[in-house]
Amino acid sequence: MIIEKRRAELTTELLVELFKTEGFETEMYEGWVIPNGNDYAMKGYWYAEATETTGQLTIEIFINSEMIMVESFSGQGESSKIRLQQAFSSFVHHDFSVLLEAVWDKETQAVSKEEWEIKGERYYAYLGTKGIINYDKSKQLTLPKSYDERLKKLIEDEDLNQEFHWFTFFYANLNGLDNYAEVLKDNQKLIGSAESFKKLNWQRSNSYYAVRQFVILKKIEA
Repeated sequence: MIIEKRRAELTTELLVELFKTEGFETEMYEGWVIPNGNDYAMKGYWYAEATETTGQLTIEIFINSEMIMVESFSGQGESSKIRLQQAFSSFVHHDFSVLLEAVWDKETQAVSKEEWEIKGERYYAYLGTKGIINYDKSKQLTLPKSYDERLKKLIEDEDLNQEFHWFTFFYANLNGLDNYAEVLKDNQKLIGSAESFKKLNWQRSNSYYAVRQFVILKKIEA
């Protein structure tokens, strides 16, 4: 969804408080929150009415002048405050711990850190929580057995040529008949990877459910 930034509110105070809970002092520059005077920074944009019923939170992470990570989260509710709370909670649940560990070198319990070798190069893979929304409370949702293997293979098949790469994997079972999948690498949609991800043996359900996972790959310098 493309939305003009001039329509957005900055979420600077929320991000400052979030970093504070993790023990970071922060500086601010033109809406960017800079933890511990680090070279990396974070900025948040809140669009209260991205649609009639949904708000959108967009988080940007400045790595360098040529690399800015972008992640977006939706929030629904009767007011802008409720929508923002939902979207911000989604960001904290899915992404924040991964960013803390991969970008700001702070270990967390929510992230699985693995060492991968891909095409002769070594990387740290920071695997975020598998965030699940399941509207059918009567059944426990089980992910496909080959989920982790497929996710890793899709990453390994990509062209990896920089210090950081970031991936978002999303799957939604809409109504038992229709489903949707999306895979993003470095802010860009990967159509073929999304189709492969969609073809996993996902659990059938007549109720809506969704799975989202954020992954950062960081090259290990020799």
